[in-house]
Amino acid sequence: MIPGGGPVRTRRRRAWCRWLLGCLALAAWPHAADAADPPPRAVDPLARAVLESLQSPPRTEPADILDAAMRAADVDAFDVSTAFLGRLGDLLEQAGNDAPTLLADLGDANDDAALRRLERQIGPHDAAAIPLLQAIRAESAKRLRDPARLAEDVAALADDSATTRQAAATRLARAGIDALPPLVELLQDESPAAARARGLARWIVREMGDAARQPLLAWLGSDDIPHWPGVIEALAATAAARDDAASDPPDFEDSLLAPALVPGTPPAARDRAVALLRRLADRRGAAGAEAPPSRDAAIAALTRRLDRVLSVDGLPAADHLLREPVLDPANAMAAGTSTVERYGWNPQTRRLERGTFSPRAARALDAIHLARDIAALQADQPDAVRLVLLARLEMLLAAAGDPLVAFDRLDPAQVRSALTGPAGFDAATVADVLELAASRGMTASAMAAARVLSAVPAAPDATAEQLPLPPQVRKPLVRALVVPDAGLQFEAARALALAAGDPPYPGSSRVVEILTHAATATGEDVAVVAHPDVVVRESLATGLSRYGYRVEKVASGRGAILAARADIDTVLVMVAARSGVPSAFETVQLIQRQPVGDVPPVLVVVDPLDDVSRGKYLTQLLLTFADTDCVGITDRLDSLFLPQVDPETGRDVGPPRFPDRLATVAGPLAVDPQARRLRAGQRRARASQALALLADLGRRGWDVSAAETTARLALMAPAAAAAQDLSTPALELLSIIGSAEAQQAVLREAGRSDLPEQTRRLALAGFARSVERHGILLESGPLQAAYAMYNRATTPVDRDVAAAILDVLETPLRKACPALVDAARPPPQR
Repeated sequence: MIPGGGPVRTRRRRAWCRWLLGCLALAAWPHAADAADPPPRAVDPLARAVLESLQSPPRTEPADILDAAMRAADVDAFDVSTAFLGRLGDLLEQAGNDAPTLLADLGDANDDAALRRLERQIGPHDAAAIPLLQAIRAESAKRLRDPARLAEDVAALADDSATTRQAAATRLARAGIDALPPLVELLQDESPAAARARGLARWIVREMGDAARQPLLAWLGSDDIPHWPGVIEALAATAAARDDAASDPPDFEDSLLAPALVPGTPPAARDRAVALLRRLADRRGAAGAEAPPSRDAAIAALTRRLDRVLSVDGLPAADHLLREPVLDPANAMAAGTSTVERYGWNPQTRRLERGTFSPRAARALDAIHLARDIAALQADQPDAVRLVLLARLEMLLAAAGDPLVAFDRLDPAQVRSALTGPAGFDAATVADVLELAASRGMTASAMAAARVLSAVPAAPDATAEQLPLPPQVRKPLVRALVVPDAGLQFEAARALALAAGDPPYPGSSRVVEILTHAATATGEDVAVVAHPDVVVRESLATGLSRYGYRVEKVASGRGAILAARADIDTVLVMVAARSGVPSAFETVQLIQRQPVGDVPPVLVVVDPLDDVSRGKYLTQLLLTFADTDCVGITDRLDSLFLPQVDPETGRDVGPPRFPDRLATVAGPLAVDPQARRLRAGQRRARASQALALLADLGRRGWDVSAAETTARLALMAPAAAAAQDLSTPALELLSIIGSAEAQQAVLREAGRSDLPEQTRRLALAGFARSVERHGILLESGPLQAAYAMYNRATTPVDRDVAAAILDVLETPLRKACPALVDAARPPPQR
């Protein structure tokens, strides 16, 4: 600070200095008056010096113009940088068909990072310049990936001119992973003439370092066996780039065991793999160790590695960790889905191609490589076989596409083939795979294994001992009934109902409970709102209905627990933060201990005064639920369900906050409309299957009376054109249950005049089965109504339906009381 001046005076002097420097820069810029853009403005002597250096000599070549634009942007002279980019665009228009070549030359002459930095700097000031800079980077990358160009550069590594070799090596290093295929071809060439070129190729791969490790391992895991020698040589070059053996990743050495030990491996690949294994052993100070190890030791090492990959810790870290806000429910998947980039070898294009996968699919790619190596070593150890089968199943599901519909797309024959071990198909091994998958959170694989077990009795090679499933196969299915996943519970119950035989056995009553709960689905998304204030409760219900939820309103936490457990369609629970007995925390705990079905996400609703600082209630609430999964805290302001409005202008300034809040708690699948429709359709399809399975169990003698209420409610479920029909299996189930209410429900459906003729015939057939199986269980009221319906019928169709019902009712009476003859029998004649 200047003596005698205060802070205000100091700021004024600095502003005056900046204005003076700007005037000096304007005076020194000769072309400012001719330019259409605003004049450049320098803020310090360095900027002025840079701008003066750009005046002379004149910039006429495209590379010089782009360099000037970068220099001007570095000193915040964005107007000058924009003017230079405009001149560059004019030159590109004049180039015509040569513009792509000019763009590629500009990209080759400049670093990609510098072009990206210029794009970020100039973007807020001139958005029209962004496509130009992106085109430069795209054309340069296209030239670098050109196979013909890469082959020429690899051939130039053997040139006698050092300058030519250096230029080719620089271009190959810039190409990165795309240069690996021709470099691998060169590394396979063992001729003395290519010795110098091979040395340069090793140096290029070594400089790539860890970036080349995963693509090379993926290539080594493919069936491109002729190139394995070059791939292993490239892997050796990446290993030489590390300082010590401790920094080597665990999958590096394991990937060399199969090429070194599997019979039939080409000698060139086997020798190089053995040599690299010995080099790595010497490097870590294990000179006395066997390298390569024995077959059994290799199988054990690969099994341990596969066990780690197929665990929760084996999921690779996502490349995009920050979740974007969900502004539109239709874009929820793009905003909240994490991805992993992986390279793979494409045998058609003979290139390493980069793809984007989910963490689960990326793990499946890593696991299937290890599984193929273990299978190639002809492992027959039970642990190794189970892990290999699980890896195959995970890969099969990953290849099926969208996880929401992948399970339904699987071909049962393919799943059975994937679960067939070296000794053939074994139900006990499949049951072990099911339990292994369930314990690791791989519910889709566990569901596929359960589906295979449900079809074991129908398999062509099934033996008499497999009908029904033996206890050692049945027990894993019973244990799967308690896994908190509705899909796995249903598939396990389905397998037990179809293939486990007749009860009693441990868990048989649980089968009926799971199927009954699955049958409660109607294809709607149900939200439970629990709040003691009726006005708040109705307000929250109205807001949720805007998003397509059918709302169940209760007044207490106990009501929320019972409502969440009563319906499998419950996908969201909103509970008041100040609930009494049980408290909000106790309510959440009990909801998360659902006996059947999925655990729904919970939003704890705070009142407007809960965030006052004096009581610190909101802070205590946040700390209480900090370690609880799938639970969030939200307010109940209008902006939760309605667009945010500017109070002064009345305009919408932001979308509703509910989609983003729910996506934060339950994931993007809970918000995306298409995912919600698919899940609702799957629940309804399972409900139809569950009703049919319960009816089949009832015919076999199981007690399915607990499903009576569920079946009667299924008759009243709204029809859906694209969903599974519920009325037919519900009528079949009610005809099996021997109760007056069930028989009356079937009779009511048979007498409805608003039903299609086919549905009424099914209902009448179900009523006839019920009467034949259990007799007439109706009370006098329904019987009198049946006769009155016949007497009051006004149309021939209604009269025929009523007559058919009376025929069913009178058939037992005719059987019990045969008709008397009118005259006595004549005496016998002899």
